[in-house]
Amino acid sequence: MSQRIICIGGGGHAVVVIDTLRTIAESSGADFEIAGFTDPTYSAQPILGVPCIGTDAALSRLVHAMRLTHFMVAVGSISGGSVLRARLFAAGEAAGLEPFTAIHPSALVAGSALIGGGSVIMAGVVVQPRTKIGRNVIVNTRASIDHDCLIGDHVHVAPGAVLSGGVSLENGCHVGAGAVVLQSLRVGQGATVAGGATVVRSVGAGATVMGTPAR
Repeated sequence: MSQRIICIGGGGHAVVVIDTLRTIAESSGADFEIAGFTDPTYSAQPILGVPCIGTDAALSRLVHAMRLTHFMVAVGSISGGSVLRARLFAAGEAAGLEPFTAIHPSALVAGSALIGGGSVIMAGVVVQPRTKIGRNVIVNTRASIDHDCLIGDHVHVAPGAVLSGGVSLENGCHVGAGAVVLQSLRVGQGATVAGGATVVRSVGAGATVMGTPAR
């Protein structure tokens, strides 16, 4: 049986996830199918022709009814970490599904880099050697992650963000669009780096920093 994927979430981020999955299938001939997506109210319109097939709460029932095998969390995180994404990821695993990892064909990912289950690497991303990316991570459009970075679970590296070599992002943090984190720094668990910020010193857990230099 081919892999049948459900996307958990039906907002703007789901549009990009679904398009990424389709691009992977078209370019590689991979044997998987996007069965549908969930929406909290079950009222969403189809996304790129993919139907809404139920609510998030109905996930366990949908696994059997739709013969689902894999899932992806298709909800982004704007700020304040990724608590919702972590919860939805846990729900997918609890329903007996395997996390599906998606790497856009235009991304440049070093052979020695490790990408965790359920993560999505978007178009134009660069991931350099010996970087380790955790589970359920978003590395968004044209973000750049240099060598030896350590990215925890449920992290969102937003479009155009740049991580220099040896950066550590702990679980659930968010690095905003166009932000820069200088080499060997750490961004603590659940912290937020605002869009366009330049991080020149490590950021504590739960903190929000902004500006250049980030404060």
